[in-house]
Amino acid sequence: MKKLTYLIPALLLLGGVSAYAQTVNDADRHEIVEKLGNKLVEVYPFPEISKQYKDALTKNEAAGRYNNLSEDELASRLTEDLSKAHKDVHLRIMRNVDTYKNLTEPREGGGGGRNSEAESQRKSNYGFKSVQIDGATSTAYVDIPGPFYGSQEAFETAAAAMNMSANSKNIILDIRHNPGGTGQMGRFLASYFYFPGQEQFYLNGFYKDRKMDEQEWTYSYVPGKRLTNTSVYILVGPGTASASEGFAYAMQKLRRATIVGETTAGAGIAGTFVALKNNLVVFTPFKMVVAPNSNVGWEGTGVIPDVVSGKEDALAVARRLILQNMASNGSDSTQKEAAQWILDDGVFATKKATDLKSKYGELVGKYTNNVTVTYAKGNLTWNRNEPRKPAESFIIKELKPDVLVITGLNSNIGPNSSRAYINRDAQGKFISITRKTMMNNGSIYVGPQPLTKL
Repeated sequence: MKKLTYLIPALLLLGGVSAYAQTVNDADRHEIVEKLGNKLVEVYPFPEISKQYKDALTKNEAAGRYNNLSEDELASRLTEDLSKAHKDVHLRIMRNVDTYKNLTEPREGGGGGRNSEAESQRKSNYGFKSVQIDGATSTAYVDIPGPFYGSQEAFETAAAAMNMSANSKNIILDIRHNPGGTGQMGRFLASYFYFPGQEQFYLNGFYKDRKMDEQEWTYSYVPGKRLTNTSVYILVGPGTASASEGFAYAMQKLRRATIVGETTAGAGIAGTFVALKNNLVVFTPFKMVVAPNSNVGWEGTGVIPDVVSGKEDALAVARRLILQNMASNGSDSTQKEAAQWILDDGVFATKKATDLKSKYGELVGKYTNNVTVTYAKGNLTWNRNEPRKPAESFIIKELKPDVLVITGLNSNIGPNSSRAYINRDAQGKFISITRKTMMNNGSIYVGPQPLTKL
């Protein structure tokens, strides 16, 4: 039975590593080196590279590079030499007692290793951290630090996350810190974005024996509601590796998602665990994963984002892309205004405070609805004096010409949720003020009547 593929080497470091490791004797050392070289020749998808690996191991053993080393030291030395022959971020040898036992000892009644793995998956919530819904922009944000698991519980958790997101017009899938796992999870998530009967050729995997090539397609069935009309944004970075890279790569090639962030790790050859000896295990790459009808994948290059975030947070960039799209292309005038409001808020956060008296001094005075605008110490202030309530004052700042933010007013909704829009006549003379408030659901409340001076 084939082991779980796409799991990057970093995950092998979890658990089972003892502080004490025996020095490997000559016979065991030779058996380890020989088995490692032969396994790579047998399964590595590129024969010319596997020959380089085998030759490097043989040469270095003959030179005595592997003599008198502990198990940990031998694992590190072998990994180093293989990387010099050809860098493959998946290929790594390490000492891991638990993994070695799981591979070499019979399991009865499920086995302790399996129970430990199941508990690890449960504690990580099967790779899914959170789902956040932003009603103002109809955006679901799903944080998936991973790894991608292939258990029943993992697929149920993924389905729950997708169903929580199903009523949103935009979805952001954050896999910036997802190290990989099983490629089945990426295909499962991708399937939610297509109608039944429109299954997509997702990725292609080829082996050393090309007769074993595998076509990977999205699934015809997923539980719950599909997100076929949802705009998809996938956040990636250097911590995105292996199977999570495959998900981003496939969705990019299918033109079904906008990839935002930084270039990914470049780990595009799937593999499995192989036990060597003396508690040493190797994660052996055996299947190159590429785009459909192509020999090109992301191995060594990574997935190049459609939108590079640079020093800016990729999540902030994706949210801005959504707002820009809403403001430019939205069919709902209210949503378009809300999107532009939020975009303006982003600009407002970077504006420097200025003395507004020379520009808006005419606002000073008493208004209807118990409002007074005053000026003191360089600030215009919005004052609310309602009967039987304590007086409240809020600093006014300019957002753009004739649009002012009443900072702190309705702070229960948001810190800058209220604005004053100045109304003027054809000659530019001040007439009144219209107050608007952005509500939590994205709607904009407009005061029932403009405020006029008394």
